[in-house]
Amino acid sequence: MPAAARREPSSPEAGGAVEGRSAAAIFPLLLDIGEAMIKCGADVHTVEQLLIRLGRAYGAVRMNALVITAAILVTVTYPGNRELTFSRRVEGEGGTDFYRLERLNALCRDCLACPLSADELAQRFNAIRAMRPAGWSFYLGGALSSGGFAMFFGGTWADGVAAALFALLVCAAIRHLKAFAPNTLVFNFGTSLLVGIAIATVAGATQLVNVDMVIIGVIMLLIPGLAMTNATRDMLSGDTISGVMRFVESLLWATALALGFMAALWVAGAAGFDFAAQPAAADWLPWQKALIAAVASLGFALFFDVRPRHVPAATLGGFLTWSAFDVLAACLGGIFVPCLVASTFAAVYSEALARMLRVPNAVFFIVSVIPLVPGRGLYYTMFNAVAGDGGACASFAVMTLLYAGGIAVGICLIAACVQTWDIFRARRRS
Repeated sequence: MPAAARREPSSPEAGGAVEGRSAAAIFPLLLDIGEAMIKCGADVHTVEQLLIRLGRAYGAVRMNALVITAAILVTVTYPGNRELTFSRRVEGEGGTDFYRLERLNALCRDCLACPLSADELAQRFNAIRAMRPAGWSFYLGGALSSGGFAMFFGGTWADGVAAALFALLVCAAIRHLKAFAPNTLVFNFGTSLLVGIAIATVAGATQLVNVDMVIIGVIMLLIPGLAMTNATRDMLSGDTISGVMRFVESLLWATALALGFMAALWVAGAAGFDFAAQPAAADWLPWQKALIAAVASLGFALFFDVRPRHVPAATLGGFLTWSAFDVLAACLGGIFVPCLVASTFAAVYSEALARMLRVPNAVFFIVSVIPLVPGRGLYYTMFNAVAGDGGACASFAVMTLLYAGGIAVGICLIAACVQTWDIFRARRRS
């Protein structure tokens, strides 16, 4: 619950009392909306700016807002230096739900156009909060994304099918068991341990699938590569506190996954399963890999509950972004520059669609850039760190940071250009 502290003159005017009562009813709801947006996958800068604009729409002459992934702090100043301060602890790690995020964004736009009463705002917010992603799209999305990434990273058709099937177990755990876990560390370790034992048992008994490729495909649903990318972007954008918190969380979550899968492989190996005779990795042609990237992007669009009418554009973004990276990597070599250019393209593509369709930029950008997210590199970094292989750990760590840095710099460049243009237009209008 929000805590409110009030500071005003010793003899407040009647109007000040009315403002105080209105703010006491409205601003806790605005903090509810901000908290819900963070838990749906919005970045802290977007939530911060929305709260500032909403506060001014509700009569504040000055708004100070500090938003990090764990807390929201807002101070509202009314005429006559009357101030109210609200704070909110953001509990739980949340997830990514783009349909709910889009509805919350639309609610904020309506409030900016014509401020709603506290009762109407609460009614509409509660209706959005009660939304739940459709089960079929959640499971289908998880299967497509895991199967696609298992093949995308070098797996065979059999690896893709196996990863899709095991992804259903992970989806069931996320949907039905995550709420009972004390935190994400415990959930990631327990899920990776159980699913890892199942994968290792099937791979060791049948010799038909590559255990590494299946595991990598499945953990793309859990690996915090996107969180690490967002953390790098936050730090480059000046949101240092949020960036450092996200970065540390990402490393801890990835470590829990690596420990769980290492324990699973140890258990399977102790049971006598031999992983030496695994199938060779597949060598997909560039156009085949681009199509596989599109399938993986489609899967994440469904998994993140992107609105059906936006799914084709988001999926196309994934196909085009990976194609741009693949062409540039072949021509220029390296990782950082191709990743930077490809993520810049994804940011421009997403910003154009977001403005045209009046939806949050993240709806298109996250799905478009998902083929570049260094989930595989982050997993292998932590896996080798836990295994004590310093050389391999350092190699994968550098690769992971190059991918994450390229994506983050691309986002920051376009975000800076967009913000500069918006400020220029606002000053011209004023």
